[in-house]
Amino acid sequence: MFLTVFLSDNEQHFTEVPVTPETTCRDVVDLCKEPGESECHLAEVRCGSERPVADNERMFEALQRSGSQRNEVRFFLRHERPPGRDTGG
Repeated sequence: MFLTVFLSDNEQHFTEVPVTPETTCRDVVDLCKEPGESECHLAEVRCGSERPVADNERMFEALQRSGSQRNEVRFFLRHERPPGRDTGG
């Protein structure tokens, strides 16, 4: 299965990432971001609302949850820290 990740708000700039049941969001982000870029996250956009995808979320499961609405769900690489996530531990 392949996950389409839009690399900017321009929907013509995207990449296809192979996804297995073990693939996490962090794996996808690491494949899509530029070398040396650190503050990136994956955002799921569905019906006009956007949510940051957790680093440990399995992307195969996220795609399956979309079900019949899969064509209406978009994943965007955001070049910023996810909202509400701090850098400290």
